[in-house]
Amino acid sequence: MYRKTVLQNGLTIVTESIPYFSSISIGLWWKTGSRYEDASTNGISHFIEHMLFKGTDKRTAYDIAREIDAIGGTINAFTGKEYTCLFAKVLKKDMDIAIDVLSDMYKNSLFKEDDMDREKYVIAQEIKMVEDNPEEYIFDLFNASYFNNHPLGMTILGTHENIERFSRDNLIEHFKRYYNPKRLVITATGRVDHNNFVNKIKKAFDDLDVCEDGQIELIPPEPQNHVNYIERDLEHTYICLGTKGLSQIDDKRYALYALNAIIGGSASSHLFQEVREKRGLVYNIYSYVSCFKDTGTFGISTSTSEENVLEVMSILKEEILRIKKEGITDNDLEFSKDHIKGNLFMSLESSDARMGRLAKNEIYFDGYIPLKETIREIDMIEKKDINGIIDLIFDDLNNISITILGKADIKAIKSIWKD
Repeated sequence: MYRKTVLQNGLTIVTESIPYFSSISIGLWWKTGSRYEDASTNGISHFIEHMLFKGTDKRTAYDIAREIDAIGGTINAFTGKEYTCLFAKVLKKDMDIAIDVLSDMYKNSLFKEDDMDREKYVIAQEIKMVEDNPEEYIFDLFNASYFNNHPLGMTILGTHENIERFSRDNLIEHFKRYYNPKRLVITATGRVDHNNFVNKIKKAFDDLDVCEDGQIELIPPEPQNHVNYIERDLEHTYICLGTKGLSQIDDKRYALYALNAIIGGSASSHLFQEVREKRGLVYNIYSYVSCFKDTGTFGISTSTSEENVLEVMSILKEEILRIKKEGITDNDLEFSKDHIKGNLFMSLESSDARMGRLAKNEIYFDGYIPLKETIREIDMIEKKDINGIIDLIFDDLNNISITILGKADIKAIKSIWKD
C-alpha cells in the first residue's frame, strides 16, 4: 500500500494506505537538523521549529492550536540531528483542515520579533530544564565529549548565547536555505488515498519556489575516546559510556539491534539482570543504539550512589569482556530476534510510528523498505553476525569513551577501566 510521488518543485510525497484506520497521520519532514549547523548557528533549527507555531498571516498561535484541538486532533513538532518534523494526526474526514494548517505554518509563518523575544525565554527555560535533569543531560555531555568539535556533538537546543543573539533575519535566511521543497518529504499513513492526497498537497504546496539549497557535505566525525568527569552535587552519579556503532544504512545494523537487546535493551537483558536484579546496585540500566547517516554509537547508561560507582563500573567492564570472550548463546540469538520483531510489530499499530518509518526510509534510503524485507533480514541474523559486531565495537576497551556526572573517584575509575 506504499506510494510515492515527486512534484516538479522537488517536494516528495509518500503515503501508506491502511484502510482499517479511522485516522490519518501527516508529517512534514525536512532533511535538516542540528547537524546542519555550526558553532555560531547551533540551536537555530530548534528555534525555527518553535516559531512555526507562533502565527501566520491568517492564524494566531491560539488559532493554530484551537483549530486542531476543535476536531480532536493533535499537532506537534520535533527537531533531531538530521531531520526536523512538523506533524498532525486527525480523523480522515478532517484531513483537509490538517493540510491547510500545516501548509499555512510552513509557508506563512511570520517570525515576528516580539514573538521571538518571548520564545527566547521559553527556549532558555527548556535548556535549563534539560540541564536540571541529569538522566537526560548526561547524553548531551557524552555527545559533546565523544563527538568533540563536530556538529553531532552539539546539542539540539543550542546554547544560551546563540539563542539570545539570533535575529529574525538569521532565522529566515536559514529557513529559506534548509527548508525548501527539495529538502521536504511529506508522509501520510492511515485511511488515505494516495492520488487524492497528492492532489491536495499539490494545491497547497505546488506554488513553492525552490530557493538556494542548503545541501552540505556531511563530514564523518572522529570520535574522542577518553574519560570525561563533570563534578556536581547530586544524590546519584550518572554514567554513560559508548563506543563506535553503525550508520543508519549499514547492512549489519540488524545484528547490532540484536546485540543491544541482549546486552541491555530489555528487562531480561544481561546488564539489567546482573546489575539491577541480582545485585540491586541501580534502579535502571540499559544499552542503546544511535544511528546517523554515516556513523553511529553503541552506549550504556545508568546511575547509582557514589559508594557503588566503582563496583558498577567494574561490572560493566566484566560484562563487556565476558561477551567479547564467550560471544552469545543460541538462546540469546532467538530471544533477540523475537524481541526486535515483537517491538516492530507493536509499533506498527500506531499511525504516527508508521508515518515516521515512511519518512526515515525516504530520508536515508530514498525509497521504501517493505516490512517483509525487514523481517527477513532479522530472521537471517546468525550467531556469527552478532559475534562479529561484538568484535567490531569492542575491539579495544581503550576506544570506549566514558562520561561521569555527579561525584566519583575519577582516578579509581580510570584505573579500573584502563587496567
